[in-house]
Amino acid sequence: MTLQSPSHGGAIDKAAEKYGIAPQEWLDLSTGINATPWPISSFDPIHWQRLPLASELTALKQAAADYYGIPDIKHIVCAPGTQALIQTIPFWFADQGKRATAHIIGPTYAEHALGWKRAGFKTNTVMTTPENRKTAIADILGSPGGRDDIVILVNPNNPDGGLIDQVTLTELARMATENGKWLLIDEAFMDCSPKHSICPKCHELDHLIVLRSFGKFFGLAGLRLGCAVMRPDLAADLTDRIGPWAIAGPALAIACTAFGDRAWQSGMRNQLCDDAKRLDALIDAHSDLALLGGTSLFRLYHGKNATGLANHLGTQGILVRLFDDNADRIRFGLPGQEKDWQRLERALAAFRN
Repeated sequence: MTLQSPSHGGAIDKAAEKYGIAPQEWLDLSTGINATPWPISSFDPIHWQRLPLASELTALKQAAADYYGIPDIKHIVCAPGTQALIQTIPFWFADQGKRATAHIIGPTYAEHALGWKRAGFKTNTVMTTPENRKTAIADILGSPGGRDDIVILVNPNNPDGGLIDQVTLTELARMATENGKWLLIDEAFMDCSPKHSICPKCHELDHLIVLRSFGKFFGLAGLRLGCAVMRPDLAADLTDRIGPWAIAGPALAIACTAFGDRAWQSGMRNQLCDDAKRLDALIDAHSDLALLGGTSLFRLYHGKNATGLANHLGTQGILVRLFDDNADRIRFGLPGQEKDWQRLERALAAFRN
């Protein structure tokens, strides 16, 4: 059975073809990737020339463990991007002898449901709101039967930004373990609110899997690095499944340093928080859209003119994110440079006028 891949943000090449504007002329606000990346300094060219060393992967895992608050690097699996994990884990999970139902807490990132379907799992998408999301998850994890069922939650959620706190998540993960079920939490957008991450509790929760993305907050999505966090025996098995040299040498070197740059991280969290407020004010001043939610990396708005606005911005070489299942919703990433903010404001003002 062939499954249709969902649409994604970041497709500048397709936008360039549709609107007749060269790819290099676009302002891409269609993703949740930080437009102000961590500044890459020079690193030893040897990382391009030889295979990555086991000691370098160990150093990366230690840097990630310190950053995510994980007590032992044995809990960590590194892969070339979170997307690679989303596509690998369902098949690996099936090989553990677990063939139950995958419950996707929606609306959310569409690749999760697709990944479990591809691996032959029955999927059940549970449509929720930020207000009832906790209850929906508890109902699944607390219900009788369904052993080895797995609940997939994106937290903060993409695209509405709904966030469940660490205490509540820990309770839900314990419920999963007690009832023989599993909880997979995709924390791709958690870097701006790290106190809510469940990663520091991973050693207490046997039926928990957590995904973390490096590229979004650090603004280096092309580097391709993601981590999965789980109990050590499972982490060792999944690492074997992924195989050797999965992370490129330059990625190992860059990420190790970036994970340790606490000053940049703190300053960037403050900047992104301020920029999210600036974007909300800009949209409010120049459109009839209403804020639905978001994070400090993206904002979700709602309004009858969402599609029209997106098309107008496209004619100006500005790409934003629409959704196939709801034409009234539109998501914006944050501009990085002042000239990009001014370009967006001019385009919004032209639409309003």
